[in-house]
Amino acid sequence: MPSLLTIPGQFLSLVERFPSKSALMEFQENKWVSESFCEWEQRSRAVASALIADDISVQDSISVFSYSRREWLEADMGILMCGARTATIYQNIAGETVHRILKDAEVKVVFAEGPVQLRAIFGQEGNAPLPPSLKRIVYFQSSQQPPSRAGKPAPSMLTLAETVPIDKKAMLVSFEDYIKKGQELLGQNQPELESRLRNLSEEDIAKVVYTSGTTGVPKGAMLTHKNLTSVTAHLEETIRLKPSDKTLLFLPLAHVYAQLVYHAQMRYGFTIAFARSLLTAVEDAESMHPDFFVSVPRLFEKIYAGVLEQVEQGGTLKKKIFNWATDVGAKVSRLMQANESLPMGLAIQASLAHRLVFSKLQSKLGGKVRMMISGGAPLQKEIIEFFHAAGLLIIEGYGMTENASLSHHNHLDNYRFGTVGLPLKETEMLIADDGEILVRSPGVMKGYLNLPKETAESIDAGGWLHTGDIGEVDSDGFLKITDRKKDIIVTSGGKNIAPSPIEAHLTRLKYVSQALVFGNRRKFLTALITLDRDASKQWAEANGLADADMEALSQNPQLRKLIEAEIIGMNRHLEQYETIKRFAIAPREFTIADGEITPSLKLRKKIIEEHYGYLVEELYKN
Repeated sequence: MPSLLTIPGQFLSLVERFPSKSALMEFQENKWVSESFCEWEQRSRAVASALIADDISVQDSISVFSYSRREWLEADMGILMCGARTATIYQNIAGETVHRILKDAEVKVVFAEGPVQLRAIFGQEGNAPLPPSLKRIVYFQSSQQPPSRAGKPAPSMLTLAETVPIDKKAMLVSFEDYIKKGQELLGQNQPELESRLRNLSEEDIAKVVYTSGTTGVPKGAMLTHKNLTSVTAHLEETIRLKPSDKTLLFLPLAHVYAQLVYHAQMRYGFTIAFARSLLTAVEDAESMHPDFFVSVPRLFEKIYAGVLEQVEQGGTLKKKIFNWATDVGAKVSRLMQANESLPMGLAIQASLAHRLVFSKLQSKLGGKVRMMISGGAPLQKEIIEFFHAAGLLIIEGYGMTENASLSHHNHLDNYRFGTVGLPLKETEMLIADDGEILVRSPGVMKGYLNLPKETAESIDAGGWLHTGDIGEVDSDGFLKITDRKKDIIVTSGGKNIAPSPIEAHLTRLKYVSQALVFGNRRKFLTALITLDRDASKQWAEANGLADADMEALSQNPQLRKLIEAEIIGMNRHLEQYETIKRFAIAPREFTIADGEITPSLKLRKKIIEEHYGYLVEELYKN
């Protein structure tokens, strides 16, 4: 048995303890179906055996290039069991970045979701040069529908025949055939596999997780087994994870945040259910009944906006009941935050508010949710308080790829809204003189693959990880992130302004989807925004413009006046120097396909400026 500080060691321990327990679930033919820990182990052992047969050595790099699904984890566990390491690739990135990762990590085998990913590997014309290290491609699906682009017809299905050059077909094998091959050779490869498991070290690199690259070329963070297992050590006591829990996963496993859920499962043995997509997450939660789930703020913002929209469209009585219920919920929330008991009268009102209003929202999320965890970007305190008033606790945490996704988080019974919580038990933290957060912990990466200079710039001689985030700590030790160090705007008047909170305010406006604030070395702040598709289309239909596309709506003077009025209202709650004086509307939403947002949905300001800088410059004329 390998060390319990390795991921396979924890996994095999779960197999011994809970062989028939549901480990993985997915939605098939209108129902949820399960795979047990024992079944998962058998399939992953077969993957490991097939990799050994393909001459994969200890610490070779193998990539998984797929959206989150059962096969992702089966492949990953097989990779780790044979002593290799997983180099992650987001399922929807461009071929140029895919090739950069394959070359950088010297990837030997790629597990790819299907034809969409194969087209990125082989190129649109099938003639992209492959890295010399690559010897095998294992695909999960034989056909796939490419992602649709805004304003364009729905794409047709892609098949293997359309994406794989004839001379490369010998490299391909289906995942099921690869497992079959591994099973047939398992007897022959078993001694070697058991030897690799015994010799697996907690200091071995388990994952090379590529950063999403908001400012440049993605870097491969080398994370050891110990890095990844250390950050999950105390979650049982802080957020009470247990084997009977079920969680819904809809974030990409190429991101370290989703990996954290997987690695926590290895320690605590709960069940992971895969949502069909981010778009169906709420619908899937309603039928799957999760005990908890993790998300980025965008999902909570969408749910919140949807609730307010429904209330707005309701009658006067419905609005009054909703406003009364949220007022009652806010009073309950304040007392709970202060760890104070509820007076009997308020408890009775809270019960009625739950029955009339909040139970509907809770049912939409499955009716069993104990907590929801938000990370990756700040979530507006007002939204957290709304959900808490509705009996749904959102706890924020903080981490980055370079420290295995977690250094701080709020606890189930000890939280402070507007902060990212308390440090993990083995995490040390400093606030530098310039406000930057420095972290030292067992979760801090070994370094960036093939980038010693960048590693030295990120981790100093004392082992402190320089996060690049600006923060402050309150008297009780709760950390608040105020902005990214590189994003701080210094106006020509000398004011230092953190743009993230202002951008968060903007994206909460009814007709705004995305926002970037500008003003560095300028006299005042401006904003570049995109339209919220659903809200804008509803407005268009109500105003006789049902056929207008998003570009036409971005230029509509009436809609612009509505947004301007909202921004003026928002400005009243900001300091004078923080207010948005002028704004421009981009003709379409920023997209991953155009390189404007990362696969983890963070805006790439540099790329957006390249595409729409002319709109921003117009705002500063005259």
